[in-house]
Amino acid sequence: MLITGATSGIGKALADFYYKKNYRLVLTGSSQEKINKLSKKFKKNTLLVQADLTKSEDIKKIVNETINKFKKIDILVANAGMYEPDKIISGNPERWERVIKVNVTSVFRLVNLILPYMKKNNFGDIAITSSISGHQAIYWEPVYSASKHAIQSFAHGLRTQVSKYNIRIISIAPGMVMTELWNLDPIKNKKYINNMISKGKALDVKDIVESFEFALSRNRGVNIRDLVILPTNQNI
Repeated sequence: MLITGATSGIGKALADFYYKKNYRLVLTGSSQEKINKLSKKFKKNTLLVQADLTKSEDIKKIVNETINKFKKIDILVANAGMYEPDKIISGNPERWERVIKVNVTSVFRLVNLILPYMKKNNFGDIAITSSISGHQAIYWEPVYSASKHAIQSFAHGLRTQVSKYNIRIISIAPGMVMTELWNLDPIKNKKYINNMISKGKALDVKDIVESFEFALSRNRGVNIRDLVILPTNQNI
């Protein structure tokens, strides 16, 4: 299983879960410091790759190193992403371009490189971390919403192209999720996070891991194309 964006948030939670299930893992992240921290925990049957997903050569490196170590790629979890809540009138187009490169283009490139191996083995799952923003445009994050709409369209079109090769395309689209990325103040924010989850205003990252596991563990005749998971009381 190859998981991008595995050094924090949903990606790290997925890595923890599947490591305990004894999966062979390839974990990527943009920060060498965070990759080094992962190396202290993820040792057995794990490949750690520092990569900048805005660079095509780094994306190729991920796939090449994965094949060199494990000879195949059965599952891609395209999880890495950048959040962008800018107002268009005052936003930074350079940042927007990076958002598109990470959220959209890197997924296109990874899938393009990995599909031949999945096709050869007549087996594969490509699971993408999308967002509720991919299903409805949210006014305070139009660039982010646009990137996730693109991913949704890509996933839908890709599924019909590759299903004949026993390859499934899965999109998991959460609403607000509480991860350690919210935990700026270890004491204050822990209370805030727990309160948001308990009141149904935000999801626990464990809920998202369970959603991925549900979709990936279905029999091969079932493809969960879209799974939207929202906090009960998120006003959206």
